[in-house]
Amino acid sequence: MYKWLMLSASLLLMAQAPHVAAQSIVTRPALTVKTTPRETPVQLRAVTVNAEISGPFAQTEIELTFYNPNRRILEGELEFPLLEGQTVTGFALDFNGKWRDAVAIEKPRAQQVFEDVVRGNVDPALLQVTKGNNYKLRVYPLPAQGIRKVKLRITEHLNSAGGVYRLPLSYSALSRLRVNLNITNNDATLRTPEGLSELQDLELKPRGTSGQSLQFDEANFTGEGMLEVQLTGASETATFSQNLQGQRYFMAVVPRPQLTVPRIAPQSMEILWDSSLSGLKRDHDKELALLEGYFQKFPNLTVKLVRFRNVADAAETFEVKGGNWEDLREALLKTIYDGGTDFDALNAPPGASERLIFTDGLDNMTEAALAASSVPVDVVSSAVSSDPVRLKFLAQSGGKSINLTRLSKDQALQELLYGTVQLQKLTARGAKNLVVHEDPESWTIAGILTDNTAQLSYQLAGETQTLKVSSASPRSTQVAPLWASWTVEQLRGEERLNEAAIQRLGKQFNLVTPQTSLIVLDTVQDYVRYEIEPPAELQAEYQQLIQEQDNTVQTQKRNHQDMVLGLLQGYQDWWKKDFPKGDVPKPAEPQKSGEAEGEEGIAFDMAETNDTEMRLSRNEMPSPSVAAPASMAPSPEPVAADTAGGVPQPAGNQISIQLKKWTSDAPYIRRMQEAQARDLYAIYLDERPEYENSTAFFLDVADQLFEKKLPDLALRVLSNLSELELENRSILRIQAYRYLQAGYPELAIPLLEEVVKLAPYEPQSFRDLGLAYQQAHKDQKAIENLYRVVDQQWDGRFSEVELIALNELNAIVHASKTKLDTSFMDPRFLQDLPVDLRVVLTWDADNTDMDLWITDPNQERVYYGHRLSHQGGRISHDLTGGYGPEEFSLKTAKKGKYTIQADYYGSRQQILAGAVTLQAKLITHFGTPEQQEQLITLRLKDSNDNVFVGEFEVK
Repeated sequence: MYKWLMLSASLLLMAQAPHVAAQSIVTRPALTVKTTPRETPVQLRAVTVNAEISGPFAQTEIELTFYNPNRRILEGELEFPLLEGQTVTGFALDFNGKWRDAVAIEKPRAQQVFEDVVRGNVDPALLQVTKGNNYKLRVYPLPAQGIRKVKLRITEHLNSAGGVYRLPLSYSALSRLRVNLNITNNDATLRTPEGLSELQDLELKPRGTSGQSLQFDEANFTGEGMLEVQLTGASETATFSQNLQGQRYFMAVVPRPQLTVPRIAPQSMEILWDSSLSGLKRDHDKELALLEGYFQKFPNLTVKLVRFRNVADAAETFEVKGGNWEDLREALLKTIYDGGTDFDALNAPPGASERLIFTDGLDNMTEAALAASSVPVDVVSSAVSSDPVRLKFLAQSGGKSINLTRLSKDQALQELLYGTVQLQKLTARGAKNLVVHEDPESWTIAGILTDNTAQLSYQLAGETQTLKVSSASPRSTQVAPLWASWTVEQLRGEERLNEAAIQRLGKQFNLVTPQTSLIVLDTVQDYVRYEIEPPAELQAEYQQLIQEQDNTVQTQKRNHQDMVLGLLQGYQDWWKKDFPKGDVPKPAEPQKSGEAEGEEGIAFDMAETNDTEMRLSRNEMPSPSVAAPASMAPSPEPVAADTAGGVPQPAGNQISIQLKKWTSDAPYIRRMQEAQARDLYAIYLDERPEYENSTAFFLDVADQLFEKKLPDLALRVLSNLSELELENRSILRIQAYRYLQAGYPELAIPLLEEVVKLAPYEPQSFRDLGLAYQQAHKDQKAIENLYRVVDQQWDGRFSEVELIALNELNAIVHASKTKLDTSFMDPRFLQDLPVDLRVVLTWDADNTDMDLWITDPNQERVYYGHRLSHQGGRISHDLTGGYGPEEFSLKTAKKGKYTIQADYYGSRQQILAGAVTLQAKLITHFGTPEQQEQLITLRLKDSNDNVFVGEFEVK
């Protein structure tokens, strides 16, 4: 998927980082654009920053103006991480010079609404969190040769005893940069790094009677670095309050006593080193420097090193003597970073008296539930893109989460080597819903007042302390949003158990959370259509329209059920019909307009969908009575024995399946094909830097490794797809399909469960998961998911998908060797309808039209324009809106060969998309105990591309 903009960490990070030396900041170019040779990258033309720094609070609004120089409309995607302590508290889209604020709704529903509205060619925008601290902003449209503006509001809590406010200014060829900072602190100082040479003369100026300010307006700006404002303040307790939505929120900042207790020297330690592909993005110099200090403090240790990625490697043991850890250091430096991240490896019993985990906290394969640790666990993160909440949760049994992106080397070593005073036994009178936010210099206690004043009680170093807070404390508009954000962080420690509470807070405070996203729609009618509460300026009109909208949910459900039963009845009528198996007769006289193309008396009306009329714009229309040209239907080459080949059947017709061995024409493929098996992985690592963001590369390499009988390495390479783009359901589907094709349904199921969470509004999500459960021999779960497809109402672009899922459900029920519970189904749906041949085609790209073509022994082609053959081959309704499935069925097969092709007609996606990946499943004796199937995954490059998939041979 094309990104019109992918921001590096340095663009939007306004992080608190007390006492961090300037040289510890890693800056990167702020703008990285992926595009195709035929398209011009979108330009970031102007940036306007308005920031208010008041006491321990900072609020920054960033307005971004983008220009699309291409001659077609695009959808835009902006990805960016935030650092620990930062919260997105606002997002707005510009409509002809007027900003419209976003509102929070359920995350999957927000994505569904956004994509529905995009298909209607109106203006939506969506902001969502993917994993950890990573955010994704989607905007449509970016007008052809036009501009679009978005605005983000970010709130953070700075340490009142002396924090650092940072404003990243890493831009290339920016036509205009405007900055306006207002600071209430009179003693703040400004630092400008050398990379911002154009701004070296800047200085803070007095603002009225109190505070300081900084304003500048630069044209044609280019720079790299961060402006830093060092704040000062008294190390004393401070309280703040805010009245909002009938509640009185408070915040109390409690300075942390600088008392430390040296840690007891461990007898042995275990290092768990995240060696997944994302590990390349960690700052290994900082991590090794931290270990250097650790072994100076504890110079004699037995260390067990465990590298983990998609699976854990075997442990290695090292002896550190006299502080000499060179062997361990050398081993860490030689680590190969490859594969996805599975935290299930962390559940192995500890093999030492202390554990140290180096990771970014992003578990992208299973979301493993972690068992409690019996030994102290410290967690170290040096990655800008991370999951701070998960990192804190990983630290157990008195351990700490140490963030090297905001701590200096000395601070981090202090945290690791010494225990610190902890705030304990917190209670309150006159307040509720307390939450504690911790930083190196202070604790901040926030909550809701139930009285005008409240008394907090807590213990520090065994001594009881008290603190009074009042609704009359100094006011700040940041108190309530930060309380909500910190409460969400606390709930995310057990996210699966707290999803509803997180969702409620996200909606109430308009926050981006794992359960809620922010969305902006164009018209009030769009808000009414999806029953989304709009911003304040549209409320009056919304309430009037929503009252006029009839509640027709039950009626629609009955109509849906009747529609599915009608589809099933038509399929049954086709199945009961006996079709001739002789040659195709000569063409009859032309039929009258509206008559069915199929056999007379069959309820399945071949003209009912007007598919042919929909496609008259094609350059070539395939003839139903002529064989495919040789160039379109080459002789199949058998694939590896574990994925395809002849499949003899124990009963009925003897039917074999041959699949076309598909091979990429990428330049690295020949090199790998000519190499010996022992050299393949080294060649892959050598080629990877050039293709590190290409899904096709990892798929191709995995294919080569599977073919050379290196399944463990193939699975490792394939698992990299989880690391490429967080929460991209297309990539997750492709990865799962490949696991299924290779015979690993247990690896596919967690990925497809994630897809269900991301896109429960797409029937393919439940269908894919159901079929994966079937392959894993979990038939009950399989039919439960497939019935979701049958029973729910879907968008019109998924027309008749219910019948395909119902056929698959019935096949499982009637072929299962165990009695399945079908009591939750309408019994009228249960029908035993086995067929000799079945082909199903699916693909990964939304808004994309793919066609299934079957040519039978009569040389008669069945396709969207000729949906029923002379001998009874039937093809399903043509789905042109993305994903498929398209299905071919033949109850009784004539002897001979049946050729399967896929035709890529085109795409209506408003993004610069890459190659489309399709999956074809060929099945014999479908719906019987003798059922056999083979899967193949292929990739198409351009519209009008046509590929040979495989063939059946009936003997």
